[in-house]
Amino acid sequence: MEAVSKVSTLRLLVLSEVDDWDFGPQLKACGHEIVAWVRPAWGRGPQCGGLCQAVRTAVKAIFSLSKPIRTIKPRFDAWTWLDKGKIPRIPCPNVNAPQFVEYVKGLNIDLIVVCFFSQILKAPILQIPRLGILNCHPSLLPRYGGPHPTFWMLKNGESVAGITVHVMTEKIDAGDIVAQRELMIGETENAGQLLQRQYHASAALLTEAVNAMAQGTIDRKPQNIAERSYFGKKKAADTILDWNGSARQIANLLRAVQPFEPLAACLNGKTINIYDAQPQEGSPSGRVPGEIMARQSGRLLVQTGNGYLEIRSCEIVPFHGWINRILLEFLLPVGSRFDLAPPATGLASHAVS
Repeated sequence: MEAVSKVSTLRLLVLSEVDDWDFGPQLKACGHEIVAWVRPAWGRGPQCGGLCQAVRTAVKAIFSLSKPIRTIKPRFDAWTWLDKGKIPRIPCPNVNAPQFVEYVKGLNIDLIVVCFFSQILKAPILQIPRLGILNCHPSLLPRYGGPHPTFWMLKNGESVAGITVHVMTEKIDAGDIVAQRELMIGETENAGQLLQRQYHASAALLTEAVNAMAQGTIDRKPQNIAERSYFGKKKAADTILDWNGSARQIANLLRAVQPFEPLAACLNGKTINIYDAQPQEGSPSGRVPGEIMARQSGRLLVQTGNGYLEIRSCEIVPFHGWINRILLEFLLPVGSRFDLAPPATGLASHAVS
């Protein structure tokens, strides 16, 4: 056990890019104070007015635009909560900048809490809070260290995820572990769904860790470096669909990028965005991987290296709605074959350490 000053309340600085996160209310209920909340930028997209909404509705009615990407409904709005509590929202593109370091020194904080924040903190800011810095990482460290563990866990077909609260050090995701919690991964759960569960589970776990800090009962356990696995940033090459892989592997890759982006495939030079697909087992058909074997009610059955992929929702870029449905009949006939490896394209990253 590590002895720290016996204090009933702590002054904290929070670094997090997550809106759907109820850490603030849980922390405040325990009597602690958030002096400021930091992220690289706080800009929200422009709100659509009445005329804009009317135009959008008319366009959708004319072109039957679909919404194949299913968004995750937020369970909490941290932005609104901070504004109601008059807690400063601080934009900071570089937390290691000398000006920001001096700003933090002037806050007289006890602890910094970091959760899903894309910047790496260096020594000058790590040394400021008297009780150090707690980071919440979305995996069971020492496994899946690195910036995008949720993506990698789903792509690799893991059945168990988790969150880890650890002491932040200059070495990425390597500090002593304070608390952990396992989260079972649903068989069809995608990255957005799992991330949301990780956000809200981390709020409770972090609050418990902060309370332990305040009571002087924090229990630090060094990580077993021999068990460490590290995965780097997700790149476009990591999301390429390989039809030689198994249907399960392809479905896992789709889960790992949804609902943020589709899984891209190519056929005769055309890009096909896949939004929903399920693996199917079956005896060998003698068809080559990537070949469309059957079509029924707009769904495609495609041969893979092992099993079949049932594509339930896809679009031929850049078409949508009824236009897309008509083109699918002509441009993706039974017997045609997807390219084995589509070219990599720039993809946005949504999960951070």
